Amino acid sequence: MRVITILFSLLVFIGTAHAQNQGQISVNASAQVLLPADIISFRINVNAEADTPQEVYKLHKERERVLVELLKKHDIKDKNINFDPISIHSQYDRSYQNRKKKRIRTQQAVILSLGSFDIYEEIQLTLIKNNFDEFSGSFSSSKKEKGEDNALKKALKLAREKADTIADETGLTISGIANINYSYNQHPPRPVKMMEQAAMPSSGSLLQFDQTVSVSARVSINYDVEEK
Repeated sequence: MRVITILFSLLVFIGTAHAQNQGQISVNASAQVLLPADIISFRINVNAEADTPQEVYKLHKERERVLVELLKKHDIKDKNINFDPISIHSQYDRSYQNRKKKRIRTQQAVILSLGSFDIYEEIQLTLIKNNFDEFSGSFSSSKKEKGEDNALKKALKLAREKADTIADETGLTISGIANINYSYNQHPPRPVKMMEQAAMPSSGSLLQFDQTVSVSARVSINYDVEEK
């Protein structure tokens, strides 16, 4: 069981705050919240290459079958699977000797949301054994929405505190809010490189260490002010 305690951290960036001719104070503030990483977003690129459309499609469907069986084996639910339709295109061979020869290629992206880090490692090993060579992952948190709300509340509180300080020091009183703009951002750490990690024994995996995901909210507020 990974730690689910939410840890908070604040990073404050105060932009130029001043009394304007229109009777306003402008304040920018941001707050950051650290959340436990309990989800891995795992992107798998299903690719195939052959001389003819028929051959490449057959090869692609075989790799797709391997992936489907893998998902069923680990009981990964439909809601945790997102995928693009197959795309197919032709391209000249990259090697110098065959540079005038066209090859047919397919591409298909499959994105999984995995709550078990052990399954994540097992899937990687199976993919490598079956000649999959393009996949990557990033951490996320099931508490993301709650974290965004907490970060926004802290940013709003911080902005008001700074606006009150500025108003007090300049002989003004805040009478209202003219407008508010806000945005969110997530900065997840990434797992170690796929090929290196898959070659490690499970007991030596870096995934045994707790990870956090940083979620931040930024606000820009114009406060109406009047003289005391």
